[in-house]
Amino acid sequence: MTRSLRYLLLGSVLLPLLIRNVDSQDPAGGGYRSYAKYSGEEEAARRAEQLGLGKATLEGPSEVVAGGLGEFVLRFTVGRAGMRPGGGVRLAHPHGLGTDWGGLRLQTDRPSAENYLSWSTSSEATVEWTPVQVTAKQLFSQYHPWQLINEFKVLGKPLAPGDWIEIRLGDRRQGSPGVQIQRYDETAFQFKFYVDAGDGEYLPLAKNPSVKITGGEAAELHVNVPSVWERGKPGWVQVWAGDRYGNPAESYRGVVKFETGGALGGLPLEYRFQAADGGARRFENVSSVRPGTFRIRVRQTNNGMSAESNPFIVHAEAAGKIYWGDIHTHTMYSDGRGAPAETYDFAKRVSAVDFAAVSDHSFLTTDRMWREIVEVTNRFYQPNRFVTFVGYEWSGLSDVGGDHNVYTSDPEMPIVRCYSYFNNQNLRMYRGPDQGANHVEELFRILGRRFRNENILVIPHFGGRPGNPAWHNPQLQRQIEIFSDHRRSEDWATKFLEKGYRVGIMASTDNHSGNAGYGVRFNPVERGEEGELFSRTSPAERGTALVAAYADGLTRDSVFQALYHRRTYATTGSRILLRFEVNGAPMGSEIQLRESPAITASVEGTAEIQTVRIVKNGRVVHAIAPGGRSARVEYRDNSGDYAKKFYYVDVVQVDGEKAISSPVWVN
Repeated sequence: MTRSLRYLLLGSVLLPLLIRNVDSQDPAGGGYRSYAKYSGEEEAARRAEQLGLGKATLEGPSEVVAGGLGEFVLRFTVGRAGMRPGGGVRLAHPHGLGTDWGGLRLQTDRPSAENYLSWSTSSEATVEWTPVQVTAKQLFSQYHPWQLINEFKVLGKPLAPGDWIEIRLGDRRQGSPGVQIQRYDETAFQFKFYVDAGDGEYLPLAKNPSVKITGGEAAELHVNVPSVWERGKPGWVQVWAGDRYGNPAESYRGVVKFETGGALGGLPLEYRFQAADGGARRFENVSSVRPGTFRIRVRQTNNGMSAESNPFIVHAEAAGKIYWGDIHTHTMYSDGRGAPAETYDFAKRVSAVDFAAVSDHSFLTTDRMWREIVEVTNRFYQPNRFVTFVGYEWSGLSDVGGDHNVYTSDPEMPIVRCYSYFNNQNLRMYRGPDQGANHVEELFRILGRRFRNENILVIPHFGGRPGNPAWHNPQLQRQIEIFSDHRRSEDWATKFLEKGYRVGIMASTDNHSGNAGYGVRFNPVERGEEGELFSRTSPAERGTALVAAYADGLTRDSVFQALYHRRTYATTGSRILLRFEVNGAPMGSEIQLRESPAITASVEGTAEIQTVRIVKNGRVVHAIAPGGRSARVEYRDNSGDYAKKFYYVDVVQVDGEKAISSPVWVN
């Protein structure tokens, strides 16, 4: 398989289709100097209002259920500018939706089938439809991340002011059940319009109709608890109900009972969910009763729906804590869904991770958006309850370094953009004066000037443009992302370790659905009639990728130090407990030995453990098949070959879930 095809298949970020527009860069190396007509989308939208292009409205429900079917009547009313032949409207849907809102499946041949599309005008003007499959070939670069475009062009007679074009998505008048609604919940999904009065220039409307999308009926329960407790000290238990797509079931009113086996106190015998819960409830001031390893269960009283918690250990005395995080997420400010506040709310209130970060693509993030991301990130930070980090994704092509996420422990930092994909026609891309960095070495140099007291991390990932192991900065590159919604990328990440880079192992969802801490994998492939490739969601792959951090406390500095010093391990989403040491040194350590390494590991799984493997310099040197949900490994490497070696632990459960520790480097 070619590299370019692999990008198409694996990337929810389909940016390799974009065309590098070298002519639009400053020839003197200034990066983002713009020769475009408008400074950005906001100025272009103001111009649309000045010209009087018109307005768009929605006739239909204001609130719908994710993954359902509906009819949406969108009407564009022509303004004082009129609309001459050759003009029209482009109805744009955002990146990552694939077949949602009809997507590739909008059709005009079967009026009684799903995703039936119709359109009409108020006059004798004729309108021609060009579907997504065709427009994607010409318009991806110009419109990303709103590149899923259905174009409706006026032919023949013009439209006068006050005339309208009506577009019916899921026209039900002849028996169609409706159009497929997106499977993500979202406070305000936009139907985005670009309008051309007939002079060849499509401008965005400042105001677009929107609809609220809520989760459906509860299909599953989830229960999360802290992984490490101290006997007698208060903790919490969090329960949420999810629909079949992993959205919180806001309308859930079920009654659940707790089965703790006497491990926890302070929980009610049963609880009825209320409207104010929004499908998720956190029970505070829960106490641990006795030392040991436990799992608890919740059951709905009337239908048998139940869930088991992650394993947790209660210690008689204070012990090192494990905190769970997802620090790779995207919002509507790049190519994801929902606002930054929605992403953090889900992480804190629903998926119950301990720390999170929004990491939007910097080349799509304007200054206004960046200010809001920083403000929201700091507003959600609550020491000892929920930690957030300011971060972004630098998305250079692989031949200039590839995808790297940048994080800081500081409350703010400047954003550094790449311009591999800069296109002057794209109004959503940053086009201000900041030069940015068009090579990862430039990124390292810029960040190096701000590096103080281990306050910056740069983490490569596989993503749409795999991070390139040809370049490495040991001061900044202290972790590598091994799992995400893209794929399980041990093969790629191992190349960094084999080159001698001392990077810890972490994971995060890279999700684009606004659901931090509970990802939805963007899988290949939906094929259009013309053979184009688009990503789609696969509900069976939900929950992918979390990072576990051994930290002294739940504060921004403590968790960041755990990440920086590689006291981390990665899982594919399940909160597996993993401990790993070499001669007593924890994961992430660098040690000197004059004796053969003594390796110990312990695991508490969320399912039966299939195998636990000790890996030395990329090769399995010892493995056990414990056959239960608990495992302990003791292994001494008596080979005599332990100079310049690294060891780590790889865990596989029978359900396919995995965990991989950060290495320990020896001699």
